[in-house]
Amino acid sequence: MNSRIIILGIISLSVFLVSWSTKPRIFSIGDSTMANYDTVKFSGVNEQRGWCQLFPEFLKSDVEIINSARNGRSSKSFYYEVWTKLRNQLNPGDYVFIQFGHNDEKNNGLDTDENDTTARGTAPYGQYSFFLQKYAKEARDRGAIPILFTPVVRRYFENQHLTPKAMHNLSINSEKDSSLNYVSAMKKVAVDLSVPLVDLTSSTQQLVETLGPEKSKEIVYVVNDDTHLKQEGARRFAYQAVISLKALGLLKSELK
Repeated sequence: MNSRIIILGIISLSVFLVSWSTKPRIFSIGDSTMANYDTVKFSGVNEQRGWCQLFPEFLKSDVEIINSARNGRSSKSFYYEVWTKLRNQLNPGDYVFIQFGHNDEKNNGLDTDENDTTARGTAPYGQYSFFLQKYAKEARDRGAIPILFTPVVRRYFENQHLTPKAMHNLSINSEKDSSLNYVSAMKKVAVDLSVPLVDLTSSTQQLVETLGPEKSKEIVYVVNDDTHLKQEGARRFAYQAVISLKALGLLKSELK
């Protein structure tokens, strides 16, 4: 009788451990527009949030999100400072949300010294593409599922429309030249590696332009700049990501 109870206990424990280990997990890597912020320190006139901080509002309760995005990081600096350790935590079936671009522009669209692991600047079709590929390939090596997210827009308006720079295109003649276009570079990586891509640049552009210069500042962007997000702005950007993921047929079991 006692041995039977022990065996049943072991079976129950095994079932529990299996169910615990297969809990859906999402890792997010990126910059300050994606990161978590202290809700006390960054409140009132200092209110600031990243869109992945609000993303759990759209997830089912059994889904765990590990938001590892960091302020000031580019695809290059994040790789050396965070990713080389973080990737070892990935399990088969985990998702990895990848969004970089804002800080990659720090060197005016040029690559930095490849031996400088703290440098942030990258060229769209140079180190930027190189590191995006590394994230995707190394996530897959761990059995995880990478998803690329093009960077959210800045609030740079001209004649009621966002400028090319607001949409991460530093090309002088943006209509004919895409050599300094971070969004198009990410899209090429997605095609080359068959990685799912969410075009957050396009969807957040539409949202911000619909709101207009004044209303978008009031609702979306922080007081001190035109890049970082208030809570409502982060929530609305997160919702744009949800709409796109659903349209792509991704995270069907994880999203509300």
